[in-house]
Amino acid sequence: MATKADPKRRKSKEPLEETDVILVVKGAGEQAEDDHLNIFLRGFWPAIKSLDKNATLTQVTAGFDDYPPSPHNPDGKSHKHVTEIRARHQFEEKIGNEAQARKTNRRLWLKESYWEAETLPSGALGNLSREWRMASFVFANMLRNAVFTRNTKWLKDQRGNKNFAFQRGKTPGTRAWDYFGYYFSYLLLFVLVLLPFIKILSTVTWFNDALKNILADEIFNLPGFNGLLFVFVTGAIWAIAPALEHSVMSYQYAKHRKLKSLPVLPNWVLLALIFFLVSEPGAYLRFVLMLLAIQTSLIVARGLLWRFRAYANSDVDIAEYYSYEEDGRKLVGKVDEVFLTRLFFTPLIYRYLIFITLPIGFIGTLLVSLLKWTKFLGGIGASLDKALNVMLVGYMDDVVNYAMDPAQSNRVRSAVINDIVYFYNKPGVKRIHVVAHSQGTPITYEALFHFLDKKYQDKIFTYTTIGSVLSYYHHARGVLDPVYYERFPVSVSTEQNFPKSFKWLNFWNFSDPITEFYGLDEYTYFEKAPPLDAKFARGVASPTNIRTKTSSENHGEYWNNLEKFTTPLAKRTLGELRPKEWNPGIGEKAGRPTDKGKETRKKSETNALTWWERYRHHLAVVALWLILLVGAFFAIRWLVDLPVVHLVSDYFIRLHQNALGVFQYYFPPDDATAPTQLDALWSQILDGSLIVIGVWLFVDWVSQLGRTFSLIYKR
Repeated sequence: MATKADPKRRKSKEPLEETDVILVVKGAGEQAEDDHLNIFLRGFWPAIKSLDKNATLTQVTAGFDDYPPSPHNPDGKSHKHVTEIRARHQFEEKIGNEAQARKTNRRLWLKESYWEAETLPSGALGNLSREWRMASFVFANMLRNAVFTRNTKWLKDQRGNKNFAFQRGKTPGTRAWDYFGYYFSYLLLFVLVLLPFIKILSTVTWFNDALKNILADEIFNLPGFNGLLFVFVTGAIWAIAPALEHSVMSYQYAKHRKLKSLPVLPNWVLLALIFFLVSEPGAYLRFVLMLLAIQTSLIVARGLLWRFRAYANSDVDIAEYYSYEEDGRKLVGKVDEVFLTRLFFTPLIYRYLIFITLPIGFIGTLLVSLLKWTKFLGGIGASLDKALNVMLVGYMDDVVNYAMDPAQSNRVRSAVINDIVYFYNKPGVKRIHVVAHSQGTPITYEALFHFLDKKYQDKIFTYTTIGSVLSYYHHARGVLDPVYYERFPVSVSTEQNFPKSFKWLNFWNFSDPITEFYGLDEYTYFEKAPPLDAKFARGVASPTNIRTKTSSENHGEYWNNLEKFTTPLAKRTLGELRPKEWNPGIGEKAGRPTDKGKETRKKSETNALTWWERYRHHLAVVALWLILLVGAFFAIRWLVDLPVVHLVSDYFIRLHQNALGVFQYYFPPDDATAPTQLDALWSQILDGSLIVIGVWLFVDWVSQLGRTFSLIYKR
């Protein structure tokens, strides 16, 4: 009897082997299949070995002959194999108030969900144009949302009113103050477009001379008239049309859930920026560097004070949540606070930086075309063209095509969905874990939460996003497709079928510009929230934001981050569903919540934080930010006066003078009046450019008003 029982006893102690699948979804850029899988393994395999020194790593081809290739794969082939890891894991699991030891035995299949073959190439100028459309829309609307957000406490009270219905010309729950918010944001945008040159406009001769040549003498000679005043008056008039158009379009979408046209920023704004870049390149670049310094100092201030924040996930958004009913649906909104609700200027400055630097890309593309056209400088043009294509075609086309081309986005998304369905139906697969990087995050977000049949969701246990661009897509969703619909929404009203242990982890860091230096706060939502519910209950598709370390790798830092990313992911795939590294605490120190942090969390859950507890971190960040800016200013002043700096600057000055002397020696000016004539020609070109911009502005302004009134009076 004993000999028969022993094998059974040994078998019961050894846990049964289960199979999990890890799908790696790459970011933008042209890479070969499995490139990102190899990058992932460089960090994931050491994490596995740290948990099980006897783990094995092999490549398996048997059993995967039925893996379907992409229909758009040029040669109809794909890698019909998986990387297989076999490992065991021992850990303690808390059940009730007791901790119990557990052992697991897992087989992991790793596969890259390769979607590159689903994209079509596009041109550099086309990519820049679409990126400008996204960037300008996001920036213009962010100005309004930062100051005049619609989710106010007044709105919360109105949402609960059963008699609160649609009114012609008004978006539901919108105050008259919000319409002014649109106007103010566009006026502010107009001023910000010219901000690098406001100091110049009032002093530089050519601008006043240009106005004198263009405008009638009666206008130019008005008392107090100057270039700066002209800019503000023009902006005040121009802002009327886009503010009206955008307000009416927002109403049309809220009422009918459709639009025939899209609210976009006119292209004359881009032309104006290009004009100023060409006319005053030095001032333009100095302003870009100034913005970069402001952004850097703000990130440093946030990083230094990060541990002292009152909220666990982020220091950006501290608004409270509330629930309301609309059209029979239960939704969740946010309550604005009186002051400093969020550090909105963190992404605001970055998006302004992107907005202001895009014209440089256009100038670079045009310059490359000109250089390639000339025989003498054709080689230089070809080299620059190759460098620009790496960025504008190799990376940007993946971003803008997925965002704005419904056909391509469907193909790319379908490649990921097909892989999920394939492994879901694979015998023996118990769980699926999705790891998405950068551009892969909007692809997987739409695939998992909005397009994947819910019958395939119950095996998806983990969704990790690293270096996510999803926040930018969310804010650009108003101009993404020709047929306007709500892409990248927060999944509060979508029925989900994920298992109870499903978890979405989002990783970001202060050195990653793609994440805009903060987590996915806009995707945090609650299925239950006061006042309709007594307690908060986060939705299953709500991310937990985890900040990783700041490093020079920035956007690629996550792959080899053993502490925050790969080791806890390895633990979770091996059965430890709640690794301690993925439980960010409030007031955390060294990754663990302090007692004070736990007390603060309890207060926040009962909606009882005091004013000082709510805002002290924000106030401290702003104060430290200003101190850093002032310190940087005096440090630069001190550095400029150092002898070594003068040696470097003098070297380049002498180099420029000598090069100019050599050029003039071989190509002496034939006519002493040539420079004067060139100055006059340049002045005429500037005058003509201003006239073109002014005419374009007026025509576009009339067109916007025409579209607006046609929407209002067409019924």
